[in-house]
Amino acid sequence: MGPILLTLVLHSAIPALLAHAPLRVLGIEGQPVFLKVNVPPDFLVRDALWRFLTPAEELVAISFKGTAQNVYQSRFYGRSRLHTNFSLEISPAALGDSGIFSALLVNTTGEIEKQIFHLEVYDVVSTPTIHVFGEESNPNRKSGSCEFFLACAASRGTNVTYSWAGPGGETLAGENHSALENGQVLRAKLDLSEKMASNYTCTVTNAVSAKSVSIEVQEQCQRQSGKQISYVVAANEPFPA
Repeated sequence: MGPILLTLVLHSAIPALLAHAPLRVLGIEGQPVFLKVNVPPDFLVRDALWRFLTPAEELVAISFKGTAQNVYQSRFYGRSRLHTNFSLEISPAALGDSGIFSALLVNTTGEIEKQIFHLEVYDVVSTPTIHVFGEESNPNRKSGSCEFFLACAASRGTNVTYSWAGPGGETLAGENHSALENGQVLRAKLDLSEKMASNYTCTVTNAVSAKSVSIEVQEQCQRQSGKQISYVVAANEPFPA
């Protein structure tokens, strides 16, 4: 079976291939990522073909009778390597590499083994910064209380989620705390008469990384009681005096 005929045969198998559930693979932008095929026992691979199926179909790598072929039209040219075990390496990975890949293996008797991979490439999150804002003057606010907003933001990271925790990592609940903007903003109220820990931790996560920053607000609330609060707290730094 020649390379052209091999390509036509394997291409015709792709619709059936997509019916299988893909294996999820996570990658980090700028680092190598490996798509590792599982060759069945006693399956003697003669030919192998890797394709990128989404968003547009591209031929990535091909091996014919053990000899790897260069594929010049692929976006992965110069970044892809087909290993001797027929697994595919992409280095460095880019965000645009996310998508569905197919590996089609042909053995010495013409049988085809089909495997698919869902590659997800992420940018790691950066250490977040917390912006702190005091609530506007509220005539109904209880005397001796401090009400404010904490807005957490990371300058880097793809598909991030935000979460907040109280002292000792405890979950924040009750009427004194509420999360807004999909968890990125925390509205909080403190009773300044209570001598208790009042530090908050914002954690930013995605599928490949997580970063946190913590702040203590009790002392600053006492200093700013009855005044507007507006400043920024960077990673693990105390409130300004």
